[in-house]
Amino acid sequence: MGFNEVFGQFGIFDGLDDADKALLSSLFERKNYGINDVIYNEGEKGGTLYFLLKGKVRICRLTQDGDILPYASIKQGESFGLMSFIDGTDHTAMTIADKDIEVVKMEKSDFDKLITANPALTAKVYRNIGIQLCEIIRDMNKQYMDLSSYMFKRG
Repeated sequence: MGFNEVFGQFGIFDGLDDADKALLSSLFERKNYGINDVIYNEGEKGGTLYFLLKGKVRICRLTQDGDILPYASIKQGESFGLMSFIDGTDHTAMTIADKDIEVVKMEKSDFDKLITANPALTAKVYRNIGIQLCEIIRDMNKQYMDLSSYMFKRG
């Protein structure tokens, strides 16, 4: 079975057995990007979940003046494209490779075919995705409160 490094690094695959992993491996595609390559642009069709195996990715937004404003970074062992993977909407940010990177990606359209074929597997993965999203929201709430507190103190 290939892609063992994916299953070992990413929490959304916690609790899966070897058969589940073998099935999911068939949905994976390995891809490399060079430094400053755009992985996807804001407004592009979403639906792909990326697992960063090597390197670092910047999450950015374009300002009204056309400047690229980075606001988050993704490190090795983290995933991105999660929201559009879940809801199928267009990307609300752009991602840029900070250095040479290696990703494994999975398409929502392929994963969704498993919902009827293997509902227990998809339920496990979606549960783990929910847990990961909760962690992200908690972190964002903390950052928001820290920033609000800072601004309030500065008057």
